[in-house]
Amino acid sequence: MSKIKGINDVSDMIGIFHTSDSEVKKNLFLDLIKGWMTEEEIYKKYGEEGKKALFYLEKIKLVESQWITYDNGQRTKSYRAYYDTVQINITVPIIELPDIIYIATMDDTEIKKYEERILKIMGNQKSIFIGDVQSALNVSLTFLKGIIKRSSIFDIKGHNIEKVES
Repeated sequence: MSKIKGINDVSDMIGIFHTSDSEVKKNLFLDLIKGWMTEEEIYKKYGEEGKKALFYLEKIKLVESQWITYDNGQRTKSYRAYYDTVQINITVPIIELPDIIYIATMDDTEIKKYEERILKIMGNQKSIFIGDVQSALNVSLTFLKGIIKRSSIFDIKGHNIEKVES
């Protein structure tokens, strides 16, 4: 059964671009396209970086998971790629295109700086209205959504930015 990932928001392109921003992430994603892998298999093959890559792929909703129960009663989580096709249908104001290109090519250290600034704005809250962060950072909504798509510690839920657990 073919499953198609529809891309209708330009900021979602950031996540797609970054499925291959490291050898580990790219190879893990290719393995998950081929079939199911348990957490243990991923860790054994890719180590700690593989766990982080898996978390990112889960965050951008490109993998699905299921629990496997062995004959001895032991349970483990298994993962595979959820989609086998991507359909891109976006219209982007030309003025926002540079933001997306910049974020897609931005160094990870720059992303970390934005994450730190967002954490400071959030204080000890678990979530915050995206417009408040946009105003505080003085960036476009497209830029901020792109940063969140690149981030490993934040996600967008409705109109809020939320901290996610790894």
